[in-house]
Amino acid sequence: MRNSGGILSKIVIVGTPILATLAIAPGLTYDPINLPKALVVITGASFLLTSLIVNFSKLFQINKLLPFFAIIFICPLLFSLVVNDAPTSQQLWGVWGRSTGVLTYLAFTIFLLASAIEGEKKDQISLRRGFERLSYFISIYTLAQAGEIDPINWSQKLMVATLGNINFMSSFLGLATISMLSRIIIEKLSVTSKLFFGLFAALNLFLIWISGSIQGIAVVAAGLSILIMLKARKERGLWASIAWISSVTPFGILILLGTAGVGPLNALKQETVIFRIDYWLAGVRMAKENWLNGVGVDSYGDFYEQYRDLAAVERTGPQRVTNTAHNIFLDVSSGAGIFAGVAFVAIFLIVLGSVVQMTRSAKFTDTDAAFAGMFFGFLVFAMISINQIGVGIWGFVFMGSLIGSSARQKIGVKRSEIENSQARTSSSNASKVPDSRTNTSFILSMILGMTVFIVGLQPVITDAKMLRAVQNSDFQAMKESVSRSTATAFHKSKFQTLLVQGGRESEALNFARGDVARYPRSETSLRIVAFSETALKSERVRAAELLKARDPFNYELQRILDEMLETLQK
Repeated sequence: MRNSGGILSKIVIVGTPILATLAIAPGLTYDPINLPKALVVITGASFLLTSLIVNFSKLFQINKLLPFFAIIFICPLLFSLVVNDAPTSQQLWGVWGRSTGVLTYLAFTIFLLASAIEGEKKDQISLRRGFERLSYFISIYTLAQAGEIDPINWSQKLMVATLGNINFMSSFLGLATISMLSRIIIEKLSVTSKLFFGLFAALNLFLIWISGSIQGIAVVAAGLSILIMLKARKERGLWASIAWISSVTPFGILILLGTAGVGPLNALKQETVIFRIDYWLAGVRMAKENWLNGVGVDSYGDFYEQYRDLAAVERTGPQRVTNTAHNIFLDVSSGAGIFAGVAFVAIFLIVLGSVVQMTRSAKFTDTDAAFAGMFFGFLVFAMISINQIGVGIWGFVFMGSLIGSSARQKIGVKRSEIENSQARTSSSNASKVPDSRTNTSFILSMILGMTVFIVGLQPVITDAKMLRAVQNSDFQAMKESVSRSTATAFHKSKFQTLLVQGGRESEALNFARGDVARYPRSETSLRIVAFSETALKSERVRAAELLKARDPFNYELQRILDEMLETLQK
């Protein structure tokens, strides 16, 4: 792909993750973090799609299982989109505040595959440099937030960088720290260079520490363990690396159990970890009971109360709810079914196999070592967190790069040599068609990219319109916003709540009726219908029964609904 299309791919693979991490829209949209990031990632992936299709056969040269499991992963996502009752818009674009719907996962997959194809040594170096330079900005901006000199007037004064959450910030800085520690541990650099990277690594660790988020610490610990293993492999041999990783793995497991209040290190108990166990168990039940097609991509939150257990309710009360399993693998499995979950795990195992292969052969570059460390850091992130777009996109690009690098080392030739060999087999045609085919591919990429950008802009426009309408108390504009196909449950709930607060109960009831008819798991709409004095008795009974089934362990709500049903049925 030494052509305009190939150059575009290389630019997009490096540039899109940078833009996705930086993309924010404070004051313009209700969700100033995830919507702009999703737009960037989906648009970037659309620019890559044409080139990926043209070069899809090269994936089988890199790893025969990779394209197979990528397809197996994508198909259940699309199947879930078609057969589930969850709103199509919600599944397609993702739930408000997350934006990890079908389109985002398709984009992540495209970046994974394109990175595997395009990941030559110099491309890896460019990718890593881009990531590190971005991390300098994120570190300095987070430091500014810690010092309360943030130039942006966010609604809350928190250390979140451009990622919207302390945990996401700390995980991103954790990944950056791994790359910098790799510079210090693995590479032969000048004292000045190592001092520079050491200072930024120390700054990142300081920011992670004062943030109170353990995610970043866990990410760094996992990545650092891999870096030490790879250094031991190069300097002391295979058995030294095996001995190291065998010794630290049990200790890591004990620490993890300790944060959950189990085992000899239970002094490390973290309430947030215990809450995550509640979320994981609910996700497992969703996946088990909806194994074929899941509950709907990014629709975990609509079913959490139904699938949580009594212990989760009693721990902090029924008001603690979530719209994600806080585990990417469970989010995929519960949303799109077991086949999607298995394929997703298989992709990670392919990356793991690539790292193992590089470790055995000791034929890995400095950048390979850094990416291997960051992959294991991202793996920890995937197991305990949400697939936040600004962090997740980097994980998928690192994974693809590792697969591609491992494949080139295994076959013993550079990818350019493979391409030259292929070119010689069709030399009679190569002189006639490459220019026209290259130009066609480039033009198609541009057309597709611009089209997807315009389409992907619609959820952003809906969110922005809704924000303006609420700020102006313009109920007509609100109604128009929530009537758009890209309106989310958040927008509809906000609209109905404001109608009730404004004394417009009849309007709220009419909207709630239609919303329940479209999707009978809409909690706000069900509550409005159930508790409305002007709704039909049959409507109220049905809404109450749906609320009871939706939240079976909320005993206070169950008691209120039972009393209401008893009164209605007299």
